[in-house]
Amino acid sequence: MRVAAKSLFSAAACAAIALFAACTPPTGGGGSATTTTTPPTNWATCPAKGPGQVRVAVVIDSQELPGGSSSPSVVCVVVAQGSSGVTALSARATRIGAAQPRYNASGLLCAIDGAPAAPACGTPSGGGFLYWSYWIGGSNWTYANVGPAGRAMADGAVEGWRFISGGSPTAPTASPSFSALTN
Repeated sequence: MRVAAKSLFSAAACAAIALFAACTPPTGGGGSATTTTTPPTNWATCPAKGPGQVRVAVVIDSQELPGGSSSPSVVCVVVAQGSSGVTALSARATRIGAAQPRYNASGLLCAIDGAPAAPACGTPSGGGFLYWSYWIGGSNWTYANVGPAGRAMADGAVEGWRFISGGSPTAPTASPSFSALTN
């Protein structure tokens, strides 16, 4: 009986502590009835650029990736004028706090935001390979004929990446237009 009473008392004490902690107003100027929340970040809003810098919209379309998002993500980054697409993709990861892009020894992009998990990279699949296809935006999407290391960024550039699950590459489903993608 004593053990049950102690357990009941411990549970009640824990519940009271949890309730008190949940009802205690925030410290540091929140006031007695005020709570603050941080609104979600709109990554498509471009940060301010300085001299010699350009704004780049980076589109990631992971719909075909197992567990991928059902809609493309858009992140506007600022990089030095003439930076490569590799630099823009890395700046995206840094801005949103995601894992840096992962490449294999030949330079093939293996993962964006840590997906797909290592060691998958250019894995054969039924009708082709699993890989991140590279696209250049503008008035329409164009499949890149050079890799991201060979492309120099200019203000208003749009870089697109779409995961391909075998078969022919398909353009990202987001708009290819910088002004339509960014705020």
